Amino acid sequence: MSADPLSLYKGFELHPLVFARTFSHFDGHSRYVEGYDVAVRICRPDTAGAGGVCRVFRLERPDAFSDFGMARRAACKQGEDIVDGKVDGASVADM
Repeated sequence: MSADPLSLYKGFELHPLVFARTFSHFDGHSRYVEGYDVAVRICRPDTAGAGGVCRVFRLERPDAFSDFGMARRAACKQGEDIVDGKVDGASVADM
C-alpha cells in the first residue's frame, strides 16, 4: 500500500489500496509477475479519525492488474462508482 494524497469525491474520502496478489506459483518466477489486487477505503472526512466510519470494498477480478498505477486508478474509479450507487451490493448511503 502507498501513502497517497487525499482524494475527495462527493463528500467522501477515497483511499485506494493496492497490494500484491497472493503468490501461488513456486516455479521460480518473480512474485511481482503475479500483479496487483485492489480495494478502496471510503470514509466520511469528519469521521476518518479514531473510531470514524469507514468501509473497505475489494474489487473482485479473476485476473490481477499488471501495473501499479493502473491498479490505483481502478481503485479510485471503483470508489467513485460505489459512492454513485453503480455497484450492486456496495453502498455508503448509511454512512
